[in-house]
Amino acid sequence: MLSIEELQKKVDELVFKAGLPRLSVNLCTTPVGDGTPYISFENEMYNYVFSERGYEFSRKITDSTDELLYWIMSGLAYKIAFQYELENRISGEDGRRIAFPKYIELMTKMNLSWKSKAGDEIEKTLAANPYDDSLYL
Repeated sequence: MLSIEELQKKVDELVFKAGLPRLSVNLCTTPVGDGTPYISFENEMYNYVFSERGYEFSRKITDSTDELLYWIMSGLAYKIAFQYELENRISGEDGRRIAFPKYIELMTKMNLSWKSKAGDEIEKTLAANPYDDSLYL
């Protein structure tokens, strides 16, 4: 398992690879209380936890550093992809048509092996909730 400092260094490298602003992600090891995720280390496992005002609403557990980094960077990539969509919105078009390819592009820049995983996530999302341009007329 990597220390929080080693994880932060890897995150910073991924941010740089994607061409994103330096210090885009600052890892925490304790709850901030505002929904910011934090990482705890329990039983030789990484715990990626989201909590707000003392209420935990999500916890993912893994022993894989790559999986943890994927979770961390995926959150950042989604934020940036949907900001990109907002800045490049096309009237009458489901915004995910712009955001999803951008998300996959960012994840691929960070780690080529994440391209198929990110694509699979998008496919599952679209299988459950297909594009619907009629919502944006």
